[in-house]
Amino acid sequence: MNPSGGFLIFLSERVTLWLARAGSVGLAIMMFLTLADVVGRIFDHPVAGTVELTELIMGMIIYLGVGFTTFNRGHIRVDILITMMSTRVQAVLDVVTHVIATVFIGFVVWRLFLQAASRIENNDQTIIWEIPVWPVAYVMALASVLMLTSLVLHLVIAARTAVTGQVMVVGNPSSTGAD
Repeated sequence: MNPSGGFLIFLSERVTLWLARAGSVGLAIMMFLTLADVVGRIFDHPVAGTVELTELIMGMIIYLGVGFTTFNRGHIRVDILITMMSTRVQAVLDVVTHVIATVFIGFVVWRLFLQAASRIENNDQTIIWEIPVWPVAYVMALASVLMLTSLVLHLVIAARTAVTGQVMVVGNPSSTGAD
């Protein structure tokens, strides 16, 4: 943790990390479920509902990990020309892109919550095991909030850098292969 970052940065890093780990557990469950289904098919006894469980878990895996990826600036970024510019110009461009991303992801988060609420109203369930879909939809919506908060955090840091010229590093971009 960066000492000047404070408790909110530390909390954001920890929460996004633990959600990403939960997504990793979901990936392992999905992998073993698929393995069991394939082996079951060899012996003419596939696991019922594998496809619908895989769909539910896959949605959660994506949203549980996206906050951590955003926090660590792990998204693809093309910076061939930007690296030749001054720190402040880079920060101003970061502010612009973070504002656009924050507005867009804010819209996505809002729509995810509306979709989750509609899953309750419609009593949506999976076909084979009749699992209610709304808890998964709310997990996805809540986890996407962490992507939004990470974007806001990076927006504030970029704005501070644009004004002061001092760079503050949050997250660990080298661990995700970005930048």
